[in-house]
Amino acid sequence: MKRFLQMLFFALLAAIAVSAVVFVFPSFHKYNKIQKRYIHSKKDLKKQTDECIVLRSKLSNIKNSTPEIEKIAREKFNYCKEGETVYKFNSNSKIKDITTNNQ
Repeated sequence: MKRFLQMLFFALLAAIAVSAVVFVFPSFHKYNKIQKRYIHSKKDLKKQTDECIVLRSKLSNIKNSTPEIEKIAREKFNYCKEGETVYKFNSNSKIKDITTNNQ
């Protein structure tokens, strides 16, 4: 009878241990995935925050600087000052080699 109770106790203990592993392991795995995602999101937030600071600084410079406004107007909208001559180059055209010998 004592041997039977010992076997029953160890069987019950083993069943509790197995069920604990079965129920706890998925939660632990899910926790690790969420933790990794949190760390990745935190790094991404830091990167986006730094980029936002840089862009706000550029915006402030553009709003308060006449040369910056002129530069953007010239580059993006092809504006020029009165009396200036603007030369445009076609970047798709092929450059001919002028060093070839004509025979």
